[in-house]
Amino acid sequence: MRSRTLPFCAAAAVLALAATVDAAKPTFFRIDVNETFVSPFFTAACGFEVSITQVGTLKATVFTDAAGAIIAEIDTQPGFVTMFSSSETGKAFAYPFSTVFHVEYPNGTTPGAPVILRATGLADRVPGIPADAGVVTYGDATVLFVDPNGVPIVDFGAPTAIRGHANDFSSVIAAGCAALAQ
Repeated sequence: MRSRTLPFCAAAAVLALAATVDAAKPTFFRIDVNETFVSPFFTAACGFEVSITQVGTLKATVFTDAAGAIIAEIDTQPGFVTMFSSSETGKAFAYPFSTVFHVEYPNGTTPGAPVILRATGLADRVPGIPADAGVVTYGDATVLFVDPNGVPIVDFGAPTAIRGHANDFSSVIAAGCAALAQ
C-alpha cells in the first residue's frame, strides 16, 4: 500500500474549512474530485505516456476535544475510482480506491507530535498481481507542520505493521506498465 498524494492533499484541503468547528461534535466535509493528469513518474517508468484519472468523493469526519483541538479524523472515498491509461497504446485499467484512513493525534497537532495512522481496505488492484488490501499501521507517523488554516500535515513514515497483502512497489510498477503496454 502506498501513499496517495491527491486523496491526502484533498483531505487536508477539506480540513482547511474547519475554522468554525464546534467543540466535541464531529465535523463532516466532502470534496468531489474529477481530474486527469499525466504522471511523470509512471510515464518515465513505462517508457510511454501514462495518465491517471481520479473520480469520486473524498469525505472526512473530524473529531475535536472540548477546546476545539483536532484529536482524530476518519477519511473515506466512497465511489472513488482511480484509472491508469495510455493514449499511445489505447489501454487502461481502473480500480476502486476504497481505503479508510483512521488518524489519531494523541498529543495534539504541534510539529513533531506523534500520529497514529491506520489505513484499512483496498489500496489498489493492478492487473496481473493480487490486490493490495488489508490493514497498514503507520505507528511512527508525526505531524510535520500545521498549515495556515490549522490543518496538520503528516509524515506517514514507513509502515510499522501490515496485515493482509502488500505487493512490492517495483512489482506494481512492472505489472501496471505491462497492463498498459501494446
